[in-house]
Amino acid sequence: MPVGLNYTYYPFAASQRDFPYLFLEKPSILVSTSSDLREKLLSLLEKMLKEGVFPHDLLKDSDESILVYYAIIDVLKTINDNRIINRVAYAYSKTAAEQLKNEKSDILILLAKKLGLNAEYVLKDAPEIPIVRIDMKKKSRKYIVEIARYQYTIPILQYLELASKRLIHDPLYSPINHPVWSGRIYLDKEVFIRVLEEHIYNTIIRQVMEAEPSSSSEYLELVEEVKSRIGEYMTKPSTRAVEYKEKLESMYVGEGRLVLVEELLPPCMKKMLESLKTGGNPSHAERFNFAAFLGQIGLDVDEILEYFKNTPDFNEKIARYQIEHILGLRGSKKKYMPHNCENLKSSGICPITEQCKGGKNPLAVYKYNLRVSLGRKHRKQTGKPSINEETSETSELNSEERAAGGI
Repeated sequence: MPVGLNYTYYPFAASQRDFPYLFLEKPSILVSTSSDLREKLLSLLEKMLKEGVFPHDLLKDSDESILVYYAIIDVLKTINDNRIINRVAYAYSKTAAEQLKNEKSDILILLAKKLGLNAEYVLKDAPEIPIVRIDMKKKSRKYIVEIARYQYTIPILQYLELASKRLIHDPLYSPINHPVWSGRIYLDKEVFIRVLEEHIYNTIIRQVMEAEPSSSSEYLELVEEVKSRIGEYMTKPSTRAVEYKEKLESMYVGEGRLVLVEELLPPCMKKMLESLKTGGNPSHAERFNFAAFLGQIGLDVDEILEYFKNTPDFNEKIARYQIEHILGLRGSKKKYMPHNCENLKSSGICPITEQCKGGKNPLAVYKYNLRVSLGRKHRKQTGKPSINEETSETSELNSEERAAGGI
């Protein structure tokens, strides 16, 4: 085994070139014909899907970890369930990140390079920037100035490719908050590990997409056994989403509660909904805005929670607490609005460049879309425009809607 990495924790970094003796036959075939490894694969998958962690303690050494990992990759490709794929990728990457916190710099750099990042560790002349933090241990606030050393560096283009999907919404990962020199960005250990975690997650997803599973009867029997063991975690159609497409008669289905018509959602919310439906991994900022939007429409905690059950890092207790906070049921008791369109565009959450009709907040845009839809239905039935349609297309929002829409 190559010196340095403990592949028990990082099996996704192992290649056939490093371990040719493990790839004499497809790992998924070896695992499917071994009762011991087969049971470990099943137990690993169940625990990862249930708890969101990779239980490496179930494996006796790195060889077992690698064999089982690549068998899991084949199984995930065959099952082709995004929720399962993302949950497993999350478990491996999150557990790896926890282990990396205890590793020395040479191991971090070695792993990064094995995964295709052009990473370096700067021992001398690393950028140093003073930062101010608040000491919360004492009763009175005390401000402490510390010197942060940015000793980990990767090309800025690689960093932007990694951070642009989810991390860039957090100011901590904005390039403007890190030294950049000669085409490279410099990071401290904490941020470097978080970026590496994101890269591990993406690498696992890519490995699943590129996998070429066996078609042998032994392997297919293993797949069926996996399905029977993890069936409760596989993606199922939402039972709470109500279709109003055919019976839409009013903007409101109850006092203070708007109808939910997925086709009429503004692009930002539609993008988040599609990601959640397919087991995607939206950023914290995207999740906050979607939950706030649904709360303003009138959905309750349980209904909103249902939309987040497919996320790879789903934890019902934590998610429920956060949704209750957003809906004003905890903490400051403030019910949050989704951010306005300008904010959503600047943070990269909005997928379009132009401004939607109806307002400058996704809630106002959605109300506008509902009124126009109602008007079109009325016109189709009667041949005349409705009051709703005329108001939407010719008048400005009234003061109440202007306030609700953040205009």
